[in-house]
Amino acid sequence: MNSATTAATSSLPLPDGVTLGQVHGVDAILVDTPAGTAELLLDGAHLISWVPAGEADLLWLSPDSGFGAGTPVRGGIPLVGPWFGPGRNGDHEVKHGWLRTLRWDLAGAESKGGDVAITLRTSEDVQEMSALAEFRFGAELSVDLTLTAGPAALELEAALHTYLAVGDVREIAIQGLEGADYLDNTQGLVADVLEAEPMRLTASTDRIVDSSAEVTVLDEKAGRRLVSTPRGTSRTVVWNPWDTLVTGMADIPDAAWPEFVCVEPAVAKDGFVALQPGESHRLGITYRIER
Repeated sequence: MNSATTAATSSLPLPDGVTLGQVHGVDAILVDTPAGTAELLLDGAHLISWVPAGEADLLWLSPDSGFGAGTPVRGGIPLVGPWFGPGRNGDHEVKHGWLRTLRWDLAGAESKGGDVAITLRTSEDVQEMSALAEFRFGAELSVDLTLTAGPAALELEAALHTYLAVGDVREIAIQGLEGADYLDNTQGLVADVLEAEPMRLTASTDRIVDSSAEVTVLDEKAGRRLVSTPRGTSRTVVWNPWDTLVTGMADIPDAAWPEFVCVEPAVAKDGFVALQPGESHRLGITYRIER
């Protein structure tokens, strides 16, 4: 782990294998147990690494990413909300909402049956919505995000914008979305239908798929399968900029786009969730790596 002198502090007792420190110059929760390691930033409640024992990292992190207060991190699992992209009406200048730029507080840390469970909550006084993020690290990784509307009704969009590390995105196959309807965000959100076979990416891809099914990324080059089981979702977003768009992205090296694919459990577009004041919605996902 890229750890340094402890900067963050907590009055909560921490279980064995959990410490507070720094990675990339910012405060983080560091997990190091026989089951694996993880790095979880307090800025954005942003998980940037999960390495189960005997495996390579599930997550991809850009070497050119920025870090620090208010800076969206490129890679890992950004928490998206309360809107997705520019919002359902396309009128938000800040893409993907403000959850990923908030500072979060440590609300709980405990051992559960050999796993480590970490809970973070939003610490800033945001009237529109409050949030709780729960992470469980063991042989599998589970992430759950609970969003609660403030004093006004909320048409909620949210996602876990996961960057999965792959051997070469041009060689993977994505199983579980066959035949589903989708909106193609590279073509102005035109409606289309996926083929009745595993998805293979051949160009810049940004598809909002009408599916909440389990998804498996078959990565023959890396010799593994990445299995994701969502809950509380209505859509699955599949994204990669390819060589055509990566050159306009300052926080991704031009040659790095083959190293990841984003497969994102979401409630977005017509799959949004209508919340009345004080109502909550919980979405989440469990990942496992198979050989």
